[in-house]
Amino acid sequence: MSPFGELGRRLEKAGVPFRRDQPLAPLTWMGVGGRVALLAEPRHAEDLALLRREASGLGVRLETLGVGANVLVAEGEIPLAVVRLTAGAFQEVSIREGQVEAGAGASLEPLIRRTLAEGLAGLEGLVGIPATVGGALAMNAGSRHTEISASLVSVSVVDALGERKILPKSMCRFGYRKSGLKGMTVISARFSLGSGDPEALREAARAIKDEKARTQPLGDSSAGCIFKNPPGKSAGQLIDAAGLKGAREGQAQVSDRHANFIVNLGGATADEVGRLIDRVREGVRRARGVELELEVVRWP
Repeated sequence: MSPFGELGRRLEKAGVPFRRDQPLAPLTWMGVGGRVALLAEPRHAEDLALLRREASGLGVRLETLGVGANVLVAEGEIPLAVVRLTAGAFQEVSIREGQVEAGAGASLEPLIRRTLAEGLAGLEGLVGIPATVGGALAMNAGSRHTEISASLVSVSVVDALGERKILPKSMCRFGYRKSGLKGMTVISARFSLGSGDPEALREAARAIKDEKARTQPLGDSSAGCIFKNPPGKSAGQLIDAAGLKGAREGQAQVSDRHANFIVNLGGATADEVGRLIDRVREGVRRARGVELELEVVRWP
């Protein structure tokens, strides 16, 4: 029996919900890619700990999938197992005296709306970012206005060996679009927010959202920003300056609205997206002497 088959057998015995032979394209914003042998949806933290422990013991690589907005999945059979935190236990949010406890599976946008309604400031700069709390923390999601780590106090995680830990912000090693949470799965996070006028906060959030709607291809299938901004530069402007805005490989295209987005025109493949990424990186390297670093996560 393969490690994936054995993992499924153990999860079934423990009552942990999972699916075999799961296509991932329908679960991602880009809508491309192959399938995994196993996708688990634990009911609670105890299930998640068991899953991580068993996967580690069997040598199975385990990745966590949130809303699928920042991941590019390769074609064919992907040699890993995936966990999604869709159960209610991972989506609970509690707010008390400026302290917010949010489950890793909670969607960022409704969380922001709730904090704004209660006059809590600190998360409004993240409006319009499609992510779960856990996914946003894993990459330290943010914009020019703020990053999710800015208001963070601590993170509850399950590590690769199935051990539950609470990590203070100082141990999470946050940087620009990165964190030290790789190899762990976030259970929940605690934030400390300031106070503000609810209407003023909502207006600030609306302004950010309107700006994104004007400048980004929000209605198209994409994986969000493909590249990180180099220090002091804009990846989108570099790509545009290299003459690559609108460039195509099959049904994958560099967005003509924002050059740091690659969009699926309909029926694109992961291979086409990958070739376009390589073409853009090479074009910017030759034209501007800058090596673009990926922001999107590629599986495997």
